[in-house]
Amino acid sequence: MSDRGARTGEAAGASAAAGPGATSVAAEGEALHGSKDYWDLVLVQLKRKPSVILAAGGLVFLYAVAIFAPLLANDRPYLLEATDAESYRRAYTSLVPISLNLRGMIGKGEAGHLAQQEVRREQLLAAGQAADDSSLPGWGEALASEGAALRTRLDTMASQLSATDAALLDEMIEAVDATVVAGASNAADAADKAGALVELARRIKDERKAALTGTTPEPGATVTLLPTRQWPLIDSLTRAEIYFMVLWLGVMFLPVWNGAVNRWLLGADRERIRGARRFKAAAMVIVPLLAALLWEARDASFETSPYKERLTSGEITADRVVFAPFAFGFAEVNDGEYFRPPTWHADSEITEEGYYARGARAESLDTVVGFRPPPKPVADRAGEPSRNATIRHPLGTDSLGRDLTARMIWGARVSLSVGLVSTILLVLIGVTLGSMAGFYGGWIDVIISRVIEVVQCFPVFFLILIFVAFTQQTGIVPIMVVIGIFRWTGVARLVRGEFIRLRGQDFVLASQALGVGDFRTIFRHVLPNAMGPVLVAATFAVASGILTESALSFLGFGIQLPIPSWGSIVNESKAAEHWWIQIFPGALIFITVMLYNLLGEGVRDALDPRLKKA
Repeated sequence: MSDRGARTGEAAGASAAAGPGATSVAAEGEALHGSKDYWDLVLVQLKRKPSVILAAGGLVFLYAVAIFAPLLANDRPYLLEATDAESYRRAYTSLVPISLNLRGMIGKGEAGHLAQQEVRREQLLAAGQAADDSSLPGWGEALASEGAALRTRLDTMASQLSATDAALLDEMIEAVDATVVAGASNAADAADKAGALVELARRIKDERKAALTGTTPEPGATVTLLPTRQWPLIDSLTRAEIYFMVLWLGVMFLPVWNGAVNRWLLGADRERIRGARRFKAAAMVIVPLLAALLWEARDASFETSPYKERLTSGEITADRVVFAPFAFGFAEVNDGEYFRPPTWHADSEITEEGYYARGARAESLDTVVGFRPPPKPVADRAGEPSRNATIRHPLGTDSLGRDLTARMIWGARVSLSVGLVSTILLVLIGVTLGSMAGFYGGWIDVIISRVIEVVQCFPVFFLILIFVAFTQQTGIVPIMVVIGIFRWTGVARLVRGEFIRLRGQDFVLASQALGVGDFRTIFRHVLPNAMGPVLVAATFAVASGILTESALSFLGFGIQLPIPSWGSIVNESKAAEHWWIQIFPGALIFITVMLYNLLGEGVRDALDPRLKKA
């Protein structure tokens, strides 16, 4: 008997055991869905439960917020059309010094460079520092580094000049490459090329002086900077972020594209649709992977960026700038807004001088010593709502003036990923050990069962807490691993029990009689029929993982600052006057755990034939 037949037989047997009502429901389902397999019927049952639809929709939304966090809350602009006079000035003034340095290196030659490096090596060793290749580059590497520095500055200048004005810079780029090649090969004309390069740099300094103020031309300015179009926020996305963004777009629009494929490509044929499932699953993995491989990030993802400050100070003169909906980075600090209540609250109003207009933190004079606290003016930077706008900090700020909305959006990445990845790990461990114990039995079952009992004797949370505290392993990856390796026992027991029940079934005996290997029998025939309880346990395990990470971060043993998680945000303050610090992250933790519990209960009911309804 095949595994599909076994599943169908089990469902029918369970329906019969549940009584005449369940039998009639099963008969009606067979009449309506005769071509559907077991998991199709489970999906039908899930779609009939409003709580499951609500939970699935809510979780899809929360994971979308976590995955698209860089596009929702960021201090980098989406689009920036501007002239960057300061960058041009730095590049413009450094061309001649770097060219002179390159000419000096070539003048000394490779022997002089090696002698200088040996002196540097002795100095490092005398200071007790390691003298590795990164601190002591070879002759070719040193020349290439100087050449790259010149090319970077020339590219910075050329990006803001017209094609005519940039022609001289292109000529120098060619001269840089020729000089580096000649110097590395110790060519006889290397010194002449280096000298010509210096003269070209001086010529550019004389002929390509720009109106560096951005508005009023300086005396002697020969060129005018042109605005360039940049995508700072998009350029800062990593390949991993692109992969998950494309993947989650496929998940969110699954009903749309899956329905179109089933209708137009597969002709609504049930067997063809069933056969195409593996290809759809492969496409869901391959398409995001191709997008990630083709992506090339051009800007390092630092915790904070200088764009807002430079736009505010006038270093960058913008013709057009578009920021994210919440124009704050998760680590962006504002000293004048520490522990500021949500800006829709009356007590959050701040005067232009930097005092709170009302509430417990309003300006007051000490009647005894006459001390008046100094004001802390709020810095209204480019892209931010005005000082007292309702939408400036809708969820308030923390102890360093960081926007709580942005930190909660980015914190969703940590909290949700810890719960999901730790669950995947514990399911892999539990399924592997539980299937071995249940399928083979005997001494293997005895050993694995005793290990399960020993691990379950200890409170799991305190085991995790002790491990993290003594090993000082902080960060998202260690937390995921620790939760996974200590919480697998429940899944292992469920899988073991299912395998003990199924290993005597006819389809398992037939598989063994045909000479099918144990590995294929376990994972191809038995395990799919034992996945029902595992799926239910997994949904509850994700919620448990989120709570565990939140508790660890609250106690200071989880994710370390400035990286946010919902638990670490709650730990920012325990004072009742800072109520928004506890309420909003705590509410998100509660909602997420509740949604996972609703989903788990719905899956459990859908997999239990006795609880199915027509």
